[in-house]
Amino acid sequence: MNQLPKESIIKLQSHINKEIVIQFQGGRQVKGILLSFDIQLNLVMDEVRELPSQRILGLVICRGALINSFAIDGMVEIENPYI
Repeated sequence: MNQLPKESIIKLQSHINKEIVIQFQGGRQVKGILLSFDIQLNLVMDEVRELPSQRILGLVICRGALINSFAIDGMVEIENPYI
């Protein structure tokens, strides 16, 4: 039985070298430039700043299992239809 390679349903390749915002479990948010990622959505980001304090963190590896959500430039926040 041949297994196909697993692919992520989230297509981040087109967002390499662009600014993204990540929200972690627990509510902490960071903003930085996406440099690389893997199949588990572990992210390597540079020029990372913690939000809203703007504390500079620099080069960061974000563990995919701890990421709650992320926003990419051009995305628009909408009202939650389930509330």
